[in-house]
Amino acid sequence: MYTKNATFTLTSGKSEISGTKSDVVVLFADIRNFSNWCNFGPSLDQIGDVIKTQYNGVIQISKDQRSCFHKLLGDGFLLLWEADHEIDLPQCLKRAIGAAFEIHKNFWYFVRDLPYKAPLGYGIGISMGSAIRIQPETFLNEMNEVDFLGYPLNCAARMQSLSGPFGVTACSSTAALIAGTPGEFLYPKLPGSRVALHPPSFAALEKARVTNGLLPRDLTDFRHLTWPDSQLELWNTDGILRDQEMPRADQVKFLISA
Repeated sequence: MYTKNATFTLTSGKSEISGTKSDVVVLFADIRNFSNWCNFGPSLDQIGDVIKTQYNGVIQISKDQRSCFHKLLGDGFLLLWEADHEIDLPQCLKRAIGAAFEIHKNFWYFVRDLPYKAPLGYGIGISMGSAIRIQPETFLNEMNEVDFLGYPLNCAARMQSLSGPFGVTACSSTAALIAGTPGEFLYPKLPGSRVALHPPSFAALEKARVTNGLLPRDLTDFRHLTWPDSQLELWNTDGILRDQEMPRADQVKFLISA
């Protein structure tokens, strides 16, 4: 929240936070190489154009895939689906995978005809599990917004760092659900929506090994996700993190803590 020159509305409520546990699927997307891109060449209008396109896209994709929560994070964003009596966790995951496809497709169409060099593309992480939905009640009305906390959110952020441009990396629980229900995900009835799981690349495994905050199974059992029937017609990459995309050894701790 930008607070300079802001005017806040006082409430008469008590200052407290209530929380509820729920099962969620989280998608975390981040534009690859955005900071370096900003430092070398683009105008402020061009940077603004990329961010504006992202913000508009997040709102549309959130609506189309019916996520219950989104958070904009500058050159990245988070989408979340919460399982309840109307939608179960596999259905939440289907929507998250559909959102990932739309993110890549929309960005490819956006940059295709740009007159200037664009960022490399999104890296996306998907994670699922138990999170805490919190509802703060503070003395400032503007602060009283629902938020989510927990491992799936942190894991999704770390999974996206293991993706190359136009890539998707799924945590171990997500990969297990996809592999365990092949009729739903690997061989669906809808043409062009088939997904494939790939073992972790060596570069991704090396990066995961020095990443803090991941459960042991998510250090090794994550998987890269692709759309073999569709992606070659669009972005023409499998999005898997390659050795040449790995940071130098002296950069790893800085990049992870940033």
